[in-house]
Amino acid sequence: MMVAHPRPLLVILLQLLLSCLPALGYSNRFFYQDILNGNGNGEIHFNGVKLHVDSSQPSVFALRGSNATLPCRYWYEPELSSPRRVRVKWSWLPVVGGHETDVLVAIGPRIHSFGDFRDRVRLRQDSPGDASLVMTELQLNDTGRYRCEVIDGLEDKSATVDLELRGVVFPYQPPHGRYNLTYHDAQQVCQEQDSTLATFEQLFQAWEEGLDWCNAGWLADGTVQYPITKPRSPCGGLGLAPGVRSYGRRHRHLHRYDVFCFSSSLRGKVYYLQLPQKVNLTEAQQACFNDGAQIAKVGQLYAAWKFMGLDRCDAGWLADGSLRYAITNPRRNCGPMEPGVRSFGFPPPYQKHGVYCYSAVVVFPYQPPHGRYNLTYHDAQQVCQEQDSTLATFEQLFQAWEEGLNWCNAGWLADGTVQYPITKPRRPCGGLGLAPGVRSYGSRHRHLHRYDVFCSSSPLRGKVYYLQLPQKLNLTEAQQACFNDGAQIAKVGQLYVAWRFMGLNHCDAGWLADGSLRYPITKPSRNCGPLEPGVRSFGFPPPYQKHGVYCYSAGMQ
Repeated sequence: MMVAHPRPLLVILLQLLLSCLPALGYSNRFFYQDILNGNGNGEIHFNGVKLHVDSSQPSVFALRGSNATLPCRYWYEPELSSPRRVRVKWSWLPVVGGHETDVLVAIGPRIHSFGDFRDRVRLRQDSPGDASLVMTELQLNDTGRYRCEVIDGLEDKSATVDLELRGVVFPYQPPHGRYNLTYHDAQQVCQEQDSTLATFEQLFQAWEEGLDWCNAGWLADGTVQYPITKPRSPCGGLGLAPGVRSYGRRHRHLHRYDVFCFSSSLRGKVYYLQLPQKVNLTEAQQACFNDGAQIAKVGQLYAAWKFMGLDRCDAGWLADGSLRYAITNPRRNCGPMEPGVRSFGFPPPYQKHGVYCYSAVVVFPYQPPHGRYNLTYHDAQQVCQEQDSTLATFEQLFQAWEEGLNWCNAGWLADGTVQYPITKPRRPCGGLGLAPGVRSYGSRHRHLHRYDVFCSSSPLRGKVYYLQLPQKLNLTEAQQACFNDGAQIAKVGQLYVAWRFMGLNHCDAGWLADGSLRYPITKPSRNCGPLEPGVRSFGFPPPYQKHGVYCYSAGMQ
């Protein structure tokens, strides 16, 4: 006689028992419905509520070194009575193609940025549903398509924004002659000239603006192309239509061509150095250094011509050993009757010519120890000089505002006007609801009126550093400690320059020569002040307090 196995009966009994119990599980208070639309595509709704993500601008245009905001907003339809905890993810697809890479991920207050974007990006979060990406210190290779993705449970919606940097495209041929660059050589020479490989879109725009060049050059996507506005033999084909000619993709290691580079806005100024006599290449480099600057690079000369209207008919040395000059107003005895940068190639370095120098500046607000609005114009000149700087010009302040300087106190400028830069208008800083900009009080009486001041400093010939000590010091001890280290206590202007141009990043507050307490941050982090780059100030504490110190050594690089 066969006996039934008890295991199947137990399974059936357990199933019946569990079916009678209430379901146990996680609920986020939404239930999901799979709805099929007329195109056969599924849309997931929860409780009839739908998530939307959108950007108010499909494209954002900016300049290198400035800040940009890529708009993104999400909302629910119908509107929810209480906020939801969502995951926001920004990713980037380079304009040259390749894999989409993560930029930033945020879940509630927790935010993490990645790779080259680390500490340069954050979420704006000005209002509920605001997922806009704020980018600082834009770099030439930041160009591309950015995706804003918002995830709520099973809901996942996204929008895209294109970031484009305005700039100038220029052809480049190295000293050793035409068609000598592999793709990787091309990347390197562009970088050496303060630029990056141009994209096809950038070259096409340059062609539309009149760029005509007969030598083929590498582009960022690995293709080789050249722009022709006046087809001729053997440049583009006689009788053919103008356009950008392409050789297609070439082998990045075996094939050799010239290159098209792309440069954007400058932080400083390119100028022709007035000298009593012409100089060779080595003397030219030294002459710029003696003038508190450095010999200009090709990309810097092109950017100065394009964005600052540099117009000079004198040929001058550049850093790569080439001889060039920039013309915005063509005239007789000054080359072709078209604007552009003229090149004389690479003459022997012992020849005597002029030189183009590049001087970058950083603008910073300054308030003396005795408080706000205490400086006449002549006081302002003196305090800037004491901080290893000069009074800023309006042009310098305006550029600093374009790069994100936001300051509520009005200060003297070199022309005797009193102004202040506002990027986020508010009451009483710039007027709530008004447009951002540089606010002006106009020209003020240089002896009677008193304000703060905006100073301007150029790159250093030495180095600013935080002195590592076993214990904190008062102001007098700090001065002596720097002296004992073969240096001197740093000035405010020197700290700003080290922050801006040398990437000084240190979260410890330290004494400076004027008795103020400050520290520079290029990579903002938690527990280190606001999440924006800058020089933090703690004012002027009593000189007997114990702190660290920043030193400056003129002999260090």
